[in-house]
Amino acid sequence: MATNLVIPDPAFDPTLETDDLDEYCWTRLQLAARAGDLPEVNRIIGSATTDDDTRALVDAPPTGYYGQTALQAACMRGHADVVRALLDAGADIHAPGGNNSHRNAFDIACGIGNRQIVDMMLAAGALVNQGPVTRYGGRTPLQAAAEGGHTSLVMLLLGLGADVNAPASVSSGVTALQGAVWHQHHDVVPVLLAHGADVNARPARYKGVTALQAAALVGDMRLVELLLEAGALVNEAGSQFNGGTALHAAAAGGHPDIVQRLLDAGHDPNAEAGWASQTPVQCAFLIGRTDIVALLARAGARGSMTGGKILFTTAKTTGASLMGLGKLGSLSE
Repeated sequence: MATNLVIPDPAFDPTLETDDLDEYCWTRLQLAARAGDLPEVNRIIGSATTDDDTRALVDAPPTGYYGQTALQAACMRGHADVVRALLDAGADIHAPGGNNSHRNAFDIACGIGNRQIVDMMLAAGALVNQGPVTRYGGRTPLQAAAEGGHTSLVMLLLGLGADVNAPASVSSGVTALQGAVWHQHHDVVPVLLAHGADVNARPARYKGVTALQAAALVGDMRLVELLLEAGALVNEAGSQFNGGTALHAAAAGGHPDIVQRLLDAGHDPNAEAGWASQTPVQCAFLIGRTDIVALLARAGARGSMTGGKILFTTAKTTGASLMGLGKLGSLSE
């Protein structure tokens, strides 16, 4: 019964970048749920003549990489009345998102931080632990709440038995602690540590960070100190793809104070990352930071400064500075 429509609306989620309009395919009920149009939602649900028809409507799967079920769309926009109507119609709370996400409706509600919807879904049987997340950008409810900085929800989920050390999704995933640190949620991080969060949990294989690498990348000395005090290992390897050690992260982020702190804590100035064995010096050179290059050199860094690449998606090159550094070539062996 569901009819797909093509809606070119990247603003629905500003984190998505795509020109492929075919990825925005929505059923009429998904569109109404997304818009918060309760009368239209009720009309469409009421048009079903059998229980099977109702299930087909409310649980029509998302289409394309970034599609959402009707319930997921309503949760994303915070339409509590629509969520209530869909739950009453039997919508599946735990249905997966589109091909490029593994966030079900409850994950989304926890990430948005809407306590009314979260409570509604818990009463309807939402699971706080749903097994490992495996798909691109996937999150558990606790990971989503921690990444969003929703301290009260984090405490609620932990109280309900949420796994504080659920592993990160393989691609662009985070543990609860990694997500909270990366987004600098200073109120959430101590709560997670107090509940046994692993400060040295492995990063996602693709585009991931340890908690210390995240703090170094964003240049948050307060979190760096907190994590070191909690036992963070300074020389831990980063993601296999698009990752590096904490020193790589600090250099790539342009944070000389963090670079110095990590060196003082025993970080290897010649640590290597990625298939090309990139060094922190190459990360600093890539963004034109001669001060960090010099700092690393004084600590014993050696080898070529050229040939590096962006290791972290938040790091940017500065072409003008690179022109001035081009003559330096390499540090003495």
